[in-house]
Amino acid sequence: MTIQDRRCRRLPAILCLILAPIAAGAADQPTPPDATKPRLDVASFKPPEYPPESVQAGEEGRVGISVLCGVDGVVSDPQVVEPSGFARLDNAVLAVVPGLRCFPGHDTQTGEVVTGRARFRYTFKLREPPPPPSHQTTLQLDREETLALMAEARAANPDIAIPAATDPEGYSAAWSMTLEARFSPGAFQPPAYPADALAGRETGTVTAAFLCGRDGTVQRARLIRSSGSARLDDALLRAFPTGAACQPAHAPKNGPAVTSWGMMAYLFAPPEMASADKAALPPGGN
Repeated sequence: MTIQDRRCRRLPAILCLILAPIAAGAADQPTPPDATKPRLDVASFKPPEYPPESVQAGEEGRVGISVLCGVDGVVSDPQVVEPSGFARLDNAVLAVVPGLRCFPGHDTQTGEVVTGRARFRYTFKLREPPPPPSHQTTLQLDREETLALMAEARAANPDIAIPAATDPEGYSAAWSMTLEARFSPGAFQPPAYPADALAGRETGTVTAAFLCGRDGTVQRARLIRSSGSARLDDALLRAFPTGAACQPAHAPKNGPAVTSWGMMAYLFAPPEMASADKAALPPGGN
């Protein structure tokens, strides 16, 4: 396995990365090192970020860069010798040049170390987007998750009798007192699809809950079921800010407000695949 192959295995799947000397008639194919010619130290190369704007616009391309390799191994004077056709991609590669090191060349006659130019290519390529998401956005909790939320609500309301969920009637009553909080109208702002998730076309459904206090404000939020992406999970949790206006559940027969949970399942998909109806609330949700 070549150095290039090993490096690609460590890099994000969104990119097909190529860092190799430019050789006539052998595009992107590594050539055996020639000690008389300057070459880059591949270990010093840190992949550039795929510009989010380029990802959204579907920009792909190969960037060829020429740099001056000093006798001390310092790289300078970067020049774009093979533009990708997109300035954002060209500039992204140029931005990593200051961190590069190189191996200087040698004079073929005297053997002395000499300054010279080295070249490399970097290819930006988007992987194929996944098929449209098939995740259901209906709220689904298993019994263990439900009982855990009910237990936390009981602990937050030591002065209120909440029925035990040991039979269907008690389970239904406990649910209505502990799991039916709502955001106040207009308080919930649907989260934007995270820009840093765009490169990987990350898709998934996040299930989360927020604890609504008796004073009608959100006290905290918690993740119930992950989408598989920390970026998507965090985006929904940030949409449940502490202090946001909410409507707590109440004890039966016009009883007092109960510090209670509100729940939501939210589907995240890249903008071009996003459905019009992403949020699924329990029955009666706003």
